[in-house]
Amino acid sequence: MLADTNNLVPPFRRALDTAWQMTLTAADAATQASALTTLPLTWQAASVPATVASVQRDAGTFQYGAHHLDDLDAWFRCELDIPEAAYALHFEGLASLAEVYWNDRCILRSDNMFTEHRLLVAEHELHGHGVLCVRFASVNQALKQRRPRPRWKTKLVEQQQLRWLRTSLLGRMPGWSPPVAPVGPYRPVWLEMHRPLRVEHLRLQGLADADLQCRIDLHCRIHVQPHQLQENTAISKVILHLDDQQYVLDGAEQQHGYYELCSSIAIPDAQLWWPHTHGAPRLYRARLEIQCQDQQYIEELGHIGFRHLQLHQQEGDFHLHLNGTSVFCRGACWTPADFLSLNADRATVRRMLQLARNAGMNMLRVVGTMVYETRDFYQLCDELGIMVWQDMMFANMDYPVSDPAFSASITEEARQFLSRTQARACITVICGNSEIEQQAAMLGQAPALWSNIFFQETLPLLCSSIRPDAVYWPSSPSGGVMPFQIDAGVAHYFGVGAYLRPPEDARRCGVRFTSECLGLSNMPDDALIDQMLGNGESPGPHPAWKRGVPRDNGTGWDFEDVRDHYMAQLYQVDPVRLRYADRERYLALARTTSGEVMSAALNEWRRTDSGCHGALVWFWRDLWPGAGWGVIDANGQPKAAYYYLRRAMLPLTVLITDEGLNGLFVHIANDTPMPFDGELELCLLRHGDISVAKARIRVNVAAHSTRLFRADALLPHFADTSYAYRFGPQGHHAAIAHLYHADTPQPFASATFFPNNLALPQERDLGLQAQLTKSDSGDYILSLRTEKLAQSVYVQISDFLVEDNYFHLTPGVEKQLVLLPLHAETDKIPKGTAQALNAQNSVKIQLLPH
Repeated sequence: MLADTNNLVPPFRRALDTAWQMTLTAADAATQASALTTLPLTWQAASVPATVASVQRDAGTFQYGAHHLDDLDAWFRCELDIPEAAYALHFEGLASLAEVYWNDRCILRSDNMFTEHRLLVAEHELHGHGVLCVRFASVNQALKQRRPRPRWKTKLVEQQQLRWLRTSLLGRMPGWSPPVAPVGPYRPVWLEMHRPLRVEHLRLQGLADADLQCRIDLHCRIHVQPHQLQENTAISKVILHLDDQQYVLDGAEQQHGYYELCSSIAIPDAQLWWPHTHGAPRLYRARLEIQCQDQQYIEELGHIGFRHLQLHQQEGDFHLHLNGTSVFCRGACWTPADFLSLNADRATVRRMLQLARNAGMNMLRVVGTMVYETRDFYQLCDELGIMVWQDMMFANMDYPVSDPAFSASITEEARQFLSRTQARACITVICGNSEIEQQAAMLGQAPALWSNIFFQETLPLLCSSIRPDAVYWPSSPSGGVMPFQIDAGVAHYFGVGAYLRPPEDARRCGVRFTSECLGLSNMPDDALIDQMLGNGESPGPHPAWKRGVPRDNGTGWDFEDVRDHYMAQLYQVDPVRLRYADRERYLALARTTSGEVMSAALNEWRRTDSGCHGALVWFWRDLWPGAGWGVIDANGQPKAAYYYLRRAMLPLTVLITDEGLNGLFVHIANDTPMPFDGELELCLLRHGDISVAKARIRVNVAAHSTRLFRADALLPHFADTSYAYRFGPQGHHAAIAHLYHADTPQPFASATFFPNNLALPQERDLGLQAQLTKSDSGDYILSLRTEKLAQSVYVQISDFLVEDNYFHLTPGVEKQLVLLPLHAETDKIPKGTAQALNAQNSVKIQLLPH
């Protein structure tokens, strides 16, 4: 057991998060802190970490586009007392060009928002009372400096010389990023206090080899402060605690002023870390106990997991195997949970990640156009079993890596990030950049200019040294004859999407792994639309609406046009005329269109014989209100597309694919560590309520595997299940597969295929019923039944979230949904409606007596 808590190292971190103020000035209006007193300024209270935008939001003064923050200087100041016990002042992130002043004396200059800084209090004479000021200088003013031009230019940003500045491209990408540049101390500022023992240069990793034998590699320096120890300063023993297990570490060698500790410890019978879809994300709490005679000190090392990762690349493949098991990676490209502050609180990050996990997502990509995420993000991904594809923060530009100062800065940036996340099991892929190889190749540059020494040599060496357990990949996309070739390596696939290809193109292109795909303008629900527009305004050409619709810079179309193209194909309508004539119908079809298109592509990639091993949707959450690429809206609520993806991504689910003249194939995907023993049912419906064929069989699917069933083999007679032969009138209008656990009356997974198109006629009455009961545990349970096939049933209940939505409901099959309150404590009785796409009217949800 550990030593008594009286002997633990006392708290050594004091957050400097309150008593800050912020103001804006013209560029270079004040070039040192004392000059601020000569200016007529208005200061706003700020809580750090913060950005200018988040401070304005908290004060109720923020407006999109009200200030072009890159044109201005921003100042943050804080009056404080730095005690004698303080050892160092830490800045974890300053965006973007920062000067730090202590009582008008400049103590730090930073030109890289992605690096951390530690200033020793004694060295910089920081004791006593004073004012800490940080000036964030105008980016546009700095860009006026003459510098060498790039070898090629990108359309992603307007100012090519941004390539010289280590700052996020968020807020600086016309077309899809809100015009709000990150400016301010967006990561914590804190004081480190003196301690009797200080552990530094920590290298800690949990590793598993190909035989799944586990070990911990640990290296650190232990600095002893004699004047703070009661007696003997010699270290007598060092013990690693892993949960309740203890491992005595040898090899603590005394150097000049510190002990050097280097150990590799075998961990027998360790449980492995898995993505949640494939097993349990097992973590161990690691602590270092340091004994000096009769005194004991504990250094918390966080949590650590053990896993073995392999990348298979035979014949152009990109296929991750975790712990010896093939993994189909699916998820989304992550966007910050709080775009304005870039520093969402832990509860908000957890809720977003839990939504991703509930949707069956097992990988999220942190994209090079954004920011490295917070410590909470990576810790929670570890805990929830979500793998992370981590881009380094480089995208689309010809970076000047041959410049010595720039090279030194980005090397330190990479070293710091890899070191602070070295124990995070969730990080599986470390990618050099986003779309640099693609950008150069598409501009006709020679292959020698597609990359550079940093991505080809420097960064891979750093990764192999600090994160040998992760896969390094030079660029996203990359592989094949051209970097953007779809059927080799890693692709960005927008064939279904921006390039208006038919859904079957998702299979035809031979996608191996797409780290970015299926970008569509996903329509939010009415609550957010009303919040955006108000006064009865409707989505369409309205300027307030169009600013929230993403587009590629320089194009004559936007992604709402892309979605409307697929709406016309799927539902046989004219979207422009429909928007004019029937607003509500247009919105309903817009919501389901992107979901149907995305899930169709996922079904192709996840089917039994697919050569695709990963798909990450572009992207997770809208950066601002509107019909953006996000499957989560700007308020953090799921859109329709989220639910379609959820059904296609669940660890244990059923899928249907159209195999043409071979009929329909039904696939059961079982990623879980347990074999599935249950029942599969397939039924064909004509006009929504006439069963023309039906079969139900017992099925077994091994753990971590898929299994295929031909519809023609399941049914008692030939039924032209895909309506490919077309010998006569269409015999059925829907094919539905249900998956049941053994001896359970209700299916837990379903898939529906419409052989012709989705244009079912709207009917006056489907016999749809929605009844609400309250369970003994206090949860509200919504039960839905229908007499005729109900298409894309949308349940709308204010203040509550349903676990599934926009689903097809089969006659005779009851669907039960648990209602999740949006607020922690609510005594509201749920009220709302259920609306099917093929019904003329909604039905009111009835509350039954408890």
